[in-house]
Amino acid sequence: MNNKLKWIICTTCVGNGKVGHPALSNGFTWSEWNQLHMDEQAAYMDGEYDVACTDCKGLGRVRVPDVAAMSFEEKRELVLQRREMRENARIDAEIAADVAAERAFGC
Repeated sequence: MNNKLKWIICTTCVGNGKVGHPALSNGFTWSEWNQLHMDEQAAYMDGEYDVACTDCKGLGRVRVPDVAAMSFEEKRELVLQRREMRENARIDAEIAADVAAERAFGC
């Protein structure tokens, strides 16, 4: 299946290869923005604090399965892989929620 891949534009960074810095993901309040120096405001607006996209590693594109080029058996295998990935993600989310709840109660 490795040869049945195609390049698409990364949906996380929309092909830019960069995303906003996670530490700044909540943005600024109006008062916080006004406390920044004009040079800092300009740097923020120009994307100087952006970091490389973790999904595409800064390329702006990612490789995905080319379903149209796959055989029926390869498609079946892809479906099974995606189901397993979804189930693992669901289990990980449940565990993370349990851990967060335990921490909230001081455990």
